[in-house]
Amino acid sequence: MATSVYAQGAEDGESGNVDGEIIVTAQKRSESVNSVPMSITAVSGNDLKAVGVTDVAGLAKITPGFAAVDSGFGTPVYYLRGIGFFDSSIASKPTVSVYADEAPIPYSIMTTGASFDIERVEVLKGPQGTLFGSNATGGAINYIAAKPTKSPEAGFSLSFGRFARHTAEGYASGPLSSTLSARLSLRYEGGGDWQRSLTRNASLGERSFVQGRLQFAFEPSETVRFNLTLNGQKDKSDTQAAQFASFSQLTPGSFLDPRLLTYPIASNARAADWGTANPLRKDNWQAGATLRGEVDVTDDVKLTSITSYNRFKEGYGLEADGTTLQLSDLFIDGDIKAFNQELRLGGSLMGEGSWIVGGNYEWSKTHELIAQTLPDSSPSRAFSRPPFNFPAIDVVPQLGNTKYRSYAAFADVSIPVSSTLTISGGIRYTDTKVDFEGCTQNAGNLVYGTAFSLIFGVSPPIPRGGCVTFNDVGQPVLFQGSLPENNVSWRGIVKWEPANGQMFYTSVSRGFKNGTFATLAGNRTAQYKPVVQEQVTAYEVGFKSSLLDRRLQLNGALFYYDYLNKQLKGRVVVPIFGALEALVNVPKSRVQGAELQLTARPVEGLRATIGATYIDSKVTAPFSNYTSFGQLLDFNGTEFPYTPNWQMNADLEYRHDMGGSMSAFVGAAYSYRSGTNNDFIANPILDIPSYGLLDLRAGVEDKDGRWRVSLYGQNVTNKFYWYTVTRRNDTISRFAGMPVTYGVNFEFKFK
Repeated sequence: MATSVYAQGAEDGESGNVDGEIIVTAQKRSESVNSVPMSITAVSGNDLKAVGVTDVAGLAKITPGFAAVDSGFGTPVYYLRGIGFFDSSIASKPTVSVYADEAPIPYSIMTTGASFDIERVEVLKGPQGTLFGSNATGGAINYIAAKPTKSPEAGFSLSFGRFARHTAEGYASGPLSSTLSARLSLRYEGGGDWQRSLTRNASLGERSFVQGRLQFAFEPSETVRFNLTLNGQKDKSDTQAAQFASFSQLTPGSFLDPRLLTYPIASNARAADWGTANPLRKDNWQAGATLRGEVDVTDDVKLTSITSYNRFKEGYGLEADGTTLQLSDLFIDGDIKAFNQELRLGGSLMGEGSWIVGGNYEWSKTHELIAQTLPDSSPSRAFSRPPFNFPAIDVVPQLGNTKYRSYAAFADVSIPVSSTLTISGGIRYTDTKVDFEGCTQNAGNLVYGTAFSLIFGVSPPIPRGGCVTFNDVGQPVLFQGSLPENNVSWRGIVKWEPANGQMFYTSVSRGFKNGTFATLAGNRTAQYKPVVQEQVTAYEVGFKSSLLDRRLQLNGALFYYDYLNKQLKGRVVVPIFGALEALVNVPKSRVQGAELQLTARPVEGLRATIGATYIDSKVTAPFSNYTSFGQLLDFNGTEFPYTPNWQMNADLEYRHDMGGSMSAFVGAAYSYRSGTNNDFIANPILDIPSYGLLDLRAGVEDKDGRWRVSLYGQNVTNKFYWYTVTRRNDTISRFAGMPVTYGVNFEFKFK
């Protein structure tokens, strides 16, 4: 897949040209998106606003093959072409990595607010290990921020919609001296409650999010450039409550709370329920700095340095079971510190060719403490019955501390063999080490202090704050582990351009996602055993074709991914509690599929885009593990969870000249996902049914882009759908998408 279908500002409206000639940096050099031999979706910042994309998850509206789900603990999980890693830990490294101006945002929990005052976004599909590094086996998303300008300009936008949702955003940019310019950007999002309790007069869903960015561009000479970016954000919004879908007893016996048998089930997007064990509100903040330096060593050689540091703090209260009972009520205390340094040298080669060599160092440290309140759950209630007769377990704290470091060296070259044929290749060596410590702690209640001591024969009783995770010989311990790994990523590409506007390519690439530990409720140290790095070898053939005097752009690709050691949150069986969560590796699996995207401007003022991705995933070797319900089965031949076979996107927009300086537009966007399931062995109770979402927009604007007034509607059919469903202790709970929303936007620019 290739070009942005929304690049209105780059299109030639009079000629009907659909080839926006968007310049991207997917290969860390500037080139037209339609000349890059890989699958890319590139969209301008203005057009993201036009279609209502305000966060990373919203890219599913415009990117065939991309999906985002919530892990149920607030950590987003991103998928590209079926490649994703579903884990709730904040320390989880993704398979689809997000970058800001090529500087990594190393953890998915830190990507909130990435879609802010940007020039464009580039979604790169397939392993990006050679130039972007590990943890991009599915692909990479690179946000390019709008930069300081050399002439004064400013702008602001306001919006107001259903549930009193409102935003205010603005920027000011211009020169401070002949060599220094700056840009200040601010954004605030607010709003009222949108969820309603099923059992009482209560509501939830307030929005309060603010962020800012300050940039300085310094050019002391024609050959030296620096850009310093300082950013920060604070989120005090309510967290979304889960919806109760069904009961499913975790601990066998007569321990299920009888209130679950008749608990009401939500029948629309707004209906939910929650307890009062924790305030369901975020107290998150994030701050960071990135310094980019470029030096033109010669006319053809450039030295680039990118240094970044980010800090993230999380306080997160969550209702995970969807009831007023205390079954899985959470409060998460998280902290991330992350540093990255890249240094590279690149230049041109043989006219149209290029080369890059460089190195990278990454260091990060995470802390996570999850306090889970669950006195009404069957595992807890089991202790209140004979032979134990202790009070129910109140709070279960889960501790996880991680240190990560990585060294890498890489090289990439593109060589024109002839006027129509180019070959490219790249390689990257990466050495990583992950250190982890974690356990389930005694919160200080009688059960953990005495009952566990009696059960496992530990004397004296486990003290407050002590670990109640037991090793193989029955001793309570703080689990500690270290996982050193290394790998070699590579790629090879052949590109053939037989005529202007016609390009065919074939590529083979290999990427890795590093191994990891998980923060979870570990009763036994076996649950903390790490998964080793996963490997994806991708084969792809594709084309990008401009037709009918460039009024039509057709892009397509066939791909096959050979998957080794896919990382999965599976289960292991422990005494008393049954099958509990643990990370496991799936030895062999594969993903195969196809993509097609058509962009056309058949008549003056009309633009249409249709894109589709077909994905067929499968475990291809014997692999036995436990389902979400504790059944030990062979997963061989089953499809991946959270991987729909079909994903489709369509956008239609018509513009009409109203005379003078005004024009009007109307547009519609539709996205569709076929059904999928939470588990490898599909269980109907864990189904995520297919759904389609329709958005509408209309407005008037100044032809020079100085102002715009528009109306919008999202999910206008009020489709009730959910994107995450999971088992939480004795419940099946799900997270629903927003109901119909609508409102008005106003934008104005000073130039």
